[in-house]
Amino acid sequence: MRLVLLLFFLFPVAFGKLKFVQIWFRHGERTPGHYLYFPGDDLNNVDYQQIAWPGELTKRGILEEFQLGQRLRKIYGEHFGDTYQPRDFHVYTGKDNRTSASAQAMFAGFLPPNEDQTWNYELKWQPVAQLTDESIDWVSLGAIDNCPVYGEAQRKSSEYAEVMDQMEKYDAELLQLVRNHADEPIVEAVKYNHVIDSLKVRYILQDDRLPYPEWARGYENRILNMSFLIHDAVVKVQNDSVGDYHNELVMSYFETHLQKNSTKGVFISGHDTNLVTIWESLRLDGHPEDIPNYGAHIAIEMHEPVGQLSIKFFLSMGFNQTRVELHPHFCSRSQNNDCTWDEFQRLVKKSRKPKSDWIFECQGYEKATEPVSALTGSMIVLLSILILSTIILGFTTFSYKRQLNALRDPERTRLL
Repeated sequence: MRLVLLLFFLFPVAFGKLKFVQIWFRHGERTPGHYLYFPGDDLNNVDYQQIAWPGELTKRGILEEFQLGQRLRKIYGEHFGDTYQPRDFHVYTGKDNRTSASAQAMFAGFLPPNEDQTWNYELKWQPVAQLTDESIDWVSLGAIDNCPVYGEAQRKSSEYAEVMDQMEKYDAELLQLVRNHADEPIVEAVKYNHVIDSLKVRYILQDDRLPYPEWARGYENRILNMSFLIHDAVVKVQNDSVGDYHNELVMSYFETHLQKNSTKGVFISGHDTNLVTIWESLRLDGHPEDIPNYGAHIAIEMHEPVGQLSIKFFLSMGFNQTRVELHPHFCSRSQNNDCTWDEFQRLVKKSRKPKSDWIFECQGYEKATEPVSALTGSMIVLLSILILSTIILGFTTFSYKRQLNALRDPERTRLL
């Protein structure tokens, strides 16, 4: 009995108290955002809108996020407590509606109001503040779609062109099948993924209002695999840009906490590719070679054992799937199998891209500073008008003064 009590009290000392945690999680089930119709489909059929609007969460997707919140509550409830205090954590979502809606659904399960904060006994829910950070959506093919400057540069790069060559080598038959039924050329990864994504989502939905095409029957597993292969290849190409930016976010969340020591965590509602980018950019070992399912999450914990801070990584590939621990490949493990904060900082130090640099690379100088440029131009025009008006007024005043002096001449006094 004494041994049990001793272990109970020594456990927090040995493994360290949880000091801060950042949780990156994927949105719930959604409808396709592209290829709602394939050639031969009934274009008058809008029954799919009863499931959800294109690219938005389904009812099942909302429930998945709610259940994810309940699950995270069991893991981190003691750390965050049962009273909602905005100072305890921050919530960031992408610009995509499904990331914002997922955050709301997740927190409905994670932090329902306690007795003191209940405002409606028929609705055990409370609003949780969240901030929109559209750069969360600038990842993998989303970076090519949403970043005009970066996207154009990527499309012109040989590395991006090689992605399609790789996909054709992986499964030439599937690529040809898609080309035969897409009714448009499929020559780049973005377009190919749009079709693959629509097929994958339809297969997962299993809903007659948005049926899975007959011509794709028998290719289901190959389509699911291709979805991961496309994103994984693009993420690797983007490791020095999008990957380094994700490293910056991960590190800055920890550094802000250490400077202010006022928050307990941060939640980031994003996409499957955010998780893939993190495990690629931080070289985390132990993840499966597969796309994270709906409601998947990566938790990055900072612990405070005696003497030094340490970092732990946990991955769940779906809202209800078992968590596994991941390990940074180049980090030497301590007795507790974690990575010290000092060593983690050194490993990531040269692989960080500040947010201002990433916005510049994504959007370009002109677009990023368009409001400032417009304001500067307007000020220059107004200043020019003011100077011109001053000059005209000066000449007019001088002219009238000369006329007045001339009229004051004794020989012209009679004219006054």
